[in-house]
Formats: sequence, C-alpha cells, structure tokens
Amino acid sequence: MLAILTALLLLPASMQRDPEIARPELLSSEDVLPQIDDAAVLAFVKKPFDPRSGGRRHDWPRTLGMLRGVPVVISYTCSDLCPEYTRRIVRYNVTAGPECDRVGGISKDIVVPRGIGVGKARYCIPAVTEPWQQ
Repeated sequence: MLAILTALLLLPASMQRDPEIARPELLSSEDVLPQIDDAAVLAFVKKPFDPRSGGRRHDWPRTLGMLRGVPVVISYTCSDLCPEYTRRIVRYNVTAGPECDRVGGISKDIVVPRGIGVGKARYCIPAVTEPWQQ
C-alpha cells in the first residue's frame, strides 16, 4: 500500500485528478451529541486504529461530539481489500472550503483507498488534528 501511495504522490500534477470533496454525513436529528474539546478530539485521533482488530465495522464510532458547535464525525473509507486498507478520518461534518474556514477547520486532501488504488479526497478536519491525519 505504501508503494501505491508513494507512486500516486510522485505523479506529475498534469496526471493527478482533482480531489473528491467529501460530503457531510447524514446525522439523525434525534442524536444528542456531547460537547467535546480539542483534547478529546486529539486523544481519539492519536489512538491507534486497527481495522482488523476484533470489532466489527458497525461497532466503530461514527460521531465524537460537538466541537465549537459543529458535529465531529468519523468517516471510514475502504476499497478492494477491506478491512486491511480502511482509513479513518476524523472531521467536521461540513464541506471543505469556505464553510470549513468559517467553523475554524482546515480543508485537507487525504489519500484514501479507491477501487484497486488510491486517490485524494478533501475533508474539513479540526485544526488540532492536522499533523496526525495524512
């Protein structure tokens, strides 16, 4: 997988496609999300994620809570070799770009599995998590 990621990053800019913009998750209006702070989000992001561990995919957390009034959700992306190459992205539940800027997030392109390869997707992530989400 590392070789594929490296090859993608070394492609000339003219051959790379624009990143897909991640859409917000559909959340239930009945969900009451707890208030969280930067420390809680950072602790979760720093916690190792092993998609092959004993838990089942539907047991993986989908939300963390409300950070500065914005829902923080966890997206899991996988492709042809699941669960081995599953990626976990902790993000604000808003679209990358101006809306992300407005809530204090960072729009970041992250390499994720696609088909039998990888591609970039743009997410709105909490600023405190930027160094740990590649």
